[in-house]
Amino acid sequence: MSILTIRNCLDPILRQKCGPIENIDGNLVALSQDMIETMFDAPGAGLAANQVGIAQRIIVVDLGIGTDKINPVAIVNPEIAAFEEEMTGEEGCLSIPDLFAEVKRAKRVELKGYDLDGNAVRYEAEDHLARAFQHELDHLNGILFWDKLGKIKRDLLKRKFKKKLKEKSP
Repeated sequence: MSILTIRNCLDPILRQKCGPIENIDGNLVALSQDMIETMFDAPGAGLAANQVGIAQRIIVVDLGIGTDKINPVAIVNPEIAAFEEEMTGEEGCLSIPDLFAEVKRAKRVELKGYDLDGNAVRYEAEDHLARAFQHELDHLNGILFWDKLGKIKRDLLKRKFKKKLKEKSP
């Protein structure tokens, strides 16, 4: 396993809609293991394949988010089947490091997809886990969390991000 490079929000791959996965093979399993290692190293609660440069519909999420347990899973071709209520909460992104904003999301979701053995899986999630699922699915559809904000707040975050990039450049 290895740590992958997380693409930042200026990388065009993060604006692409990721294609469905047709075959689950050893390469996909290895990718998911690397994504899980990368997610925890970052540290984060979820990671979409396009964040590491792969435009395919696979995410990894720590089902233990908000608890004492660590329980990472990979979900192939995930889709939200249902959602309920709304809540606003702080959100950040590994592709937009160190910036956070209040984002409105569904409080509860039902997510469907496939595990790495090709079996159908279904997760009912609420609060932090529901937010993580929605956030990662947005990535697969080329959407960043700041796209959910008003123009003024979004532009402010973009300026802050670009300023941080300049500060890090030699």
